[in-house]
Amino acid sequence: MKGMKMKSKSIRILSILILLLSIVMLGDGFLGFKDGWSSADGDLDKKIHRVDVSLNPAVAYSLPDTLQLADNRKIPYQIGNITLGMKTDKVYELFSGIIGLVSTPVFLLLIIWAGLSFFRFIRDVQRQQIFIRSNVKRLRVICWMLLLVGIMKNVFAGVDYFLLLKDSDVSFPGYRITGFEFDYSTFFLALLFGLFAEIFALGVKLKEEQELTV
Repeated sequence: MKGMKMKSKSIRILSILILLLSIVMLGDGFLGFKDGWSSADGDLDKKIHRVDVSLNPAVAYSLPDTLQLADNRKIPYQIGNITLGMKTDKVYELFSGIIGLVSTPVFLLLIIWAGLSFFRFIRDVQRQQIFIRSNVKRLRVICWMLLLVGIMKNVFAGVDYFLLLKDSDVSFPGYRITGFEFDYSTFFLALLFGLFAEIFALGVKLKEEQELTV
């Protein structure tokens, strides 16, 4: 009995950690959806849009900048990321606005559904109702939600880069701007949940076959 309580406590702790990690990873995705949604509001005049830019030293492994301290010491450093406030045009506002209007309601619906599925999954596991069909469906819902978040994060990042940054005259002495980089982190988490879903589906099938043979 004591061992069962310890396992239940461990599951609860791991669940909280997974939830916190998911919130952090979904934060960037939510900001992208928010920007896309807000782009659809108001008129299509020029606006200031925040664009995150990744920088690499023009010379590999160098530190292009120098920090001057109060005691006249100098410390070399480099900038890894910077956020620019760039003016948008009608094409960008229209394109990002359409994406935001279409994707945001779906995203909000899926994230609520996935959150409820996650808590119900943990609840049933703690009740020792593990290999059941509802848990398989819940894991798949979470997987699809994360896939959508990953896709939309990269879509908004791609729109920012190709419509705002790529053809601009923005440059930083001693640095080169990295091109569009596909973000795999959310997809990795989605694949983990998809793998767990298929493992649970196999467990459900084996359990049902075992019950039929008894």
